[in-house]
Amino acid sequence: MAASTGLLLSECLVHGLDIARATGLPWRIEPEHARLVLGQAMPVMMPLALDRERARGVDVVFDLAVRGGPRLFLAVRDGAMTVTTGAAPRTPDCRISADPVAFLLVAFRRSPQWKAVARGLLRAGGRKPWLAPRLTWLVPSP
Repeated sequence: MAASTGLLLSECLVHGLDIARATGLPWRIEPEHARLVLGQAMPVMMPLALDRERARGVDVVFDLAVRGGPRLFLAVRDGAMTVTTGAAPRTPDCRISADPVAFLLVAFRRSPQWKAVARGLLRAGGRKPWLAPRLTWLVPSP
């Protein structure tokens, strides 16, 4: 139920933005709403959206720390992804600190990743921070 609700909310937020942009009207996505989508829909949808061909032979764990919550651990291993919220399956390779609205818009391809990075809305750290851009390559769109 939570995943369905989060997915429905994501559709309203993202396509509402599309309509607002097309008509020249203002549209604001509230951080609390983006956090709901990221915490409820993304854990279910991201593994389904994983490009299994690109993920073959990949073994990486991302620590996705959404500012204000939630915190997701995305483990990609040989063509499959698992998403957990409690504890990482192992020490994460890359930590991504993300503004919730910026991450939502980058994930749904409504805003370029480089712009969010340049504005400090997405930051990478951890043992292998250079792996951060690989997440959008592995998961083309939720």
